[in-house]
Amino acid sequence: MNGRTSSKTRRWRLALTVATTLCIPTVAQSADFTIAVFPSPLGAVLKKAVIEPFRQASKLDVVADNREFGVGAVRAKIQGGGNVWDIVTLENVEALQGCDEGYFIKIDKSKLPDLADFDLMDARFECGIPFIFYSTVLGYNKKKLKEEPTSWADFWDTKKWPGKRAIYKTPQDALEIALLADGVPRGDVYKVLATTAGVDRAFKKLDQLKPNIVWWTNPGQSRQMLASGEVTMSTTYDNGIRYFNKTQGTDFGLVRKDAVTHVNYYAIIAGSKHIDTAYAYLNFASKPQAQAAVTNGLAISVPNRKALPLVDKDLQPYLTTNPENLKDALQSDAKFWLNNFDALATRFNAWVATP
Repeated sequence: MNGRTSSKTRRWRLALTVATTLCIPTVAQSADFTIAVFPSPLGAVLKKAVIEPFRQASKLDVVADNREFGVGAVRAKIQGGGNVWDIVTLENVEALQGCDEGYFIKIDKSKLPDLADFDLMDARFECGIPFIFYSTVLGYNKKKLKEEPTSWADFWDTKKWPGKRAIYKTPQDALEIALLADGVPRGDVYKVLATTAGVDRAFKKLDQLKPNIVWWTNPGQSRQMLASGEVTMSTTYDNGIRYFNKTQGTDFGLVRKDAVTHVNYYAIIAGSKHIDTAYAYLNFASKPQAQAAVTNGLAISVPNRKALPLVDKDLQPYLTTNPENLKDALQSDAKFWLNNFDALATRFNAWVATP
């Protein structure tokens, strides 16, 4: 294991809500195969759209277990000697860190032919297979604005668009959008942010907006703030905008330009006794039909581009992986955040706490 990262415990949360457990008549300890998912709406959709169909097709005793956020949860499970997980869902930084620490196997991608049709494949993720994408976007309530914003620079323009701005309370994404609002081109954001001067520049830009910032820690809060009028604009997730519009009857818009794209991964636990089944599951989950079922269930993007024709037509404009949307996006750099999160979070939290 890599000593540089093994001592780091990072808290990487999507902060999603509603833990939902699939009713399968068994327990993880006695199952043929166990998949650990985040307790969230996404986890619930995976259980219904992919895991249960795989159980039926394979005729195996498959359990969907819930996992906490952060590599520390995986580390504790393995080091405690009671691990029963075979596959685990991960955020992008977890996928890199857990691979470095030796908790996941390196995937033999030749066993997964559908990967040839995947968007945003990243060779740095030796232990991870992408399964969903989502983007941080500028969200707004069309009914409350006379003119719609078009950029992160507009997010900062409180003279033209008076009112509060809601931002996720973490340095990740907040620093990127600050630089984008300050005119840094997408392709240079992480080059600039890797320098002391670049970090100072991002915080200086945040200083300009600080009196107008309201923080959110759960994605649902960002949409509620828009609906109530508490904020004029918010950072939020693209799939959440569409889901909220459909379920709550709102008329929220979003700005795609310079959206920050994130990827979640599957990984196979090192030491799993069911490696062949794990590859069978990954092949099942990578098929266009299974991926489209996930998108149709939660309005969230999936990597297999052949799934797009199977997705409900009204969803397609909202999807991160719609080719028209990808061309204007910045992909979040997981390696950068793996190496820099601790220092930047310390500075960010101190900045937030300072009046």
